[in-house]
Amino acid sequence: MGFLRSLPCQTPKAARGYERARCFKPCATSATRLAQGLAYFTALKLRRARRLEKLAERLAQRSLAYALVSSPENVEYLTGFPATGRPPRACYFLASSDGRGVLWVSKLDLEEAEERAEGFVEVRALRKGLGEEVEEALKGEGRLGVELGGLSYREVEELQRRLGAARVADSSGLVEELRAVKEAGEVELIKRAVEAAERGIEKGVEALAQGACEREAAGIMEAEARRAGADGVAFDTIVSCSPGSSQPHRIAGGNVPKRGEPIVIDFGVRVSGYCSDLSRTVVVGEPRPWVEEALEAVIEAKRAAEEALRPGLGAGKVDLKARSLLKSRRLAKYFIHGLGHGVGLSVHEAPTLTPRSRDRLKAGMVVTIEPGLYFKGRGGLRVEDVYLVAKGRALKLGRLEEWMVL
Repeated sequence: MGFLRSLPCQTPKAARGYERARCFKPCATSATRLAQGLAYFTALKLRRARRLEKLAERLAQRSLAYALVSSPENVEYLTGFPATGRPPRACYFLASSDGRGVLWVSKLDLEEAEERAEGFVEVRALRKGLGEEVEEALKGEGRLGVELGGLSYREVEELQRRLGAARVADSSGLVEELRAVKEAGEVELIKRAVEAAERGIEKGVEALAQGACEREAAGIMEAEARRAGADGVAFDTIVSCSPGSSQPHRIAGGNVPKRGEPIVIDFGVRVSGYCSDLSRTVVVGEPRPWVEEALEAVIEAKRAAEEALRPGLGAGKVDLKARSLLKSRRLAKYFIHGLGHGVGLSVHEAPTLTPRSRDRLKAGMVVTIEPGLYFKGRGGLRVEDVYLVAKGRALKLGRLEEWMVL
């Protein structure tokens, strides 16, 4: 493996001890400061090495020697190479049970991958078919896990033909389990993405108050978020004036605000690969009575869910807290989607906060809470924020006010 040659240790486990020893010695001389600086950058590389170790443990539990990772977000999580947004089947990562791996990329991406891949990862150009590359790398040893959702039928068939069907198993979900609980650095990037999105929403709301149409407001939001540090949007920006706001995923068009009617904004951006996802309901002028009543119920449901957001609780129970409150207001039938979802390298990832979810919340998870009500032909309302699940309480990662009447 290429990166191993640049470290004074040859395994991920040995490197962890090196990281601890190098990073926390008191600084006395310029030479020591230089050594600590080098240790800091080594520590950045070793974040991925620790993730590979955790994946290796899970592979061993399933009697797998290797995992072929094809989801772009999973590849990025394990290697540091920004795979998200690349053309389909442009990169694959083969992780082994010894905590190392091989990253295959197209020739176009080879230089960037060599520069940006972190941890105990060897980078290679994908010169042959995937099946042939994997067969050569495995050298006839061990069972291979694959992410079935990220491979075509032909690719799976080719792997089974070359390795034998008994040596190929489904390993879907292994990396997603690791990604669900965030490291401190990941939380910080999500927080920065939230802050950039909030800056964008504030500018977009100002534009709507001055009569901008949905599309104009969306453009202003996206530009402001980039000025605030965003790399780009996490999904198509939603700015939806009534009555179209009753359609939860209706993207921005040419409609302009109507006084007293709800406008739904759903906006998220990426910062260093990590996403935010925020929603606000905006009203220009005095809200109509039905809008005020519905918005009060949405915010109360959101706060009930916030109070329930604790480690150890089933995610489905958090959804039911919000849904029960809306039911008491005879509004539950207008809440037509789940309460929330995890957010990270993907804008929608584990855990899911829905009535039937079997996920259990853990400290370090980052999730959205987004109750909404949708009245066909009249309009809709939704308020969404991003939270860190922490011991004792949920921590909201943003500061934007919930009630936005202009």
